[in-house]
Amino acid sequence: MNLLFVANVSRDLYNFRMGLMRTLKEKGFEIICIAPKDNFSEKFLEEGFKYISVEDLKREEKSPFKNLLLVWELYKIYKKENPTLVFHYTIKPNIFGNIAVKLARVKSFSIITGLGSFFVRKSIIQILIRCLYKISLSFSEKAFFLNKEDRDFFIKNKIVSPNKAILLNSEGVNTGFFSPEFCGKVPKDSDKLVFLLIARLLWDKGIGEFIESARRVKAKYPSTEFWLLGPIDKANPTAIPIEVIKGWEGEGIIKYLGVTDDVRPFICQSDVVVLPSYREGVPRSLLEAISMGKPIITTDTVGCREVVEDNKNGFLVKVKDVESLINAMIRFIELSEEERRQMGGYSRKKAIEEFDEKLIINRYLEIIREVLGEKALPI
Repeated sequence: MNLLFVANVSRDLYNFRMGLMRTLKEKGFEIICIAPKDNFSEKFLEEGFKYISVEDLKREEKSPFKNLLLVWELYKIYKKENPTLVFHYTIKPNIFGNIAVKLARVKSFSIITGLGSFFVRKSIIQILIRCLYKISLSFSEKAFFLNKEDRDFFIKNKIVSPNKAILLNSEGVNTGFFSPEFCGKVPKDSDKLVFLLIARLLWDKGIGEFIESARRVKAKYPSTEFWLLGPIDKANPTAIPIEVIKGWEGEGIIKYLGVTDDVRPFICQSDVVVLPSYREGVPRSLLEAISMGKPIITTDTVGCREVVEDNKNGFLVKVKDVESLINAMIRFIELSEEERRQMGGYSRKKAIEEFDEKLIINRYLEIIREVLGEKALPI
């Protein structure tokens, strides 16, 4: 009884799905992780999982010939391992992995973690990806979506059949690990009010709007700071060059924190977490922030609005609207300490009641039992 988890980044597989994989290992399954090699790959072995490196799963590899080779490589792995079930995450594994699944005659789940930059803008590539998704998802047992709007979009456009589409309500967050109690170990070392944005540094994450808002808010409220935390994603068409980021830092607009394996100390040091993204699945950075009891400012768009109740645990702003974002930032600055504390408390409550990863794992277990049968997964 073995389960394969396939993703385009080992780091994401480790950070976002470890709770599910550990639970399934405890249930008696052998866990096999398939992803390109990075600094997190060795951690799978430390967990007692098997790891197989497949470099052509990388996002930046776009060659049609390499994609055909990817199908063949995954097919050979699936035939050799003969998995009970394969879990595919993100676009390339979902499309090419499911073709390999069909050839190998094994069962799979597709997890649509978000529609990505290709779905933000209409293009020939978007049409092609829709067609490939429609074909590949027909080979999958179930397709999981992190928000209702993505699920409904796939159903409305006949990319997936309604009986296959499952709503997960995010990938969940470990509310024990991402806890306000951790901040007791990380006292705030600045009197300034800190706005923190955690994301891959892409224009589609609303970085440009964040920078312009920071420039104007700092001019009026000098005792504020604006921090950026996250990697440069060179493979993404909306990636922001490092030279541009260094330029903003040189102007004194933002502080760039680089990349970290543990975001918790930075969340603790912040007063509010901001994400003016154009579209998301359900952003992990916001889930981690609310789990640690932080207020949120984010856009009223797919995936983001699920995490924030306007005026309760933060503020919703218009997409691509600098004025709306500035107004929300000023509103937050002018809140009393007690009002900010209440917002943070509501964030924590929402994280536990709606997004705790235990809820999401239990939903996975229900569907696994449905597909494999009760005997395959004892309670």
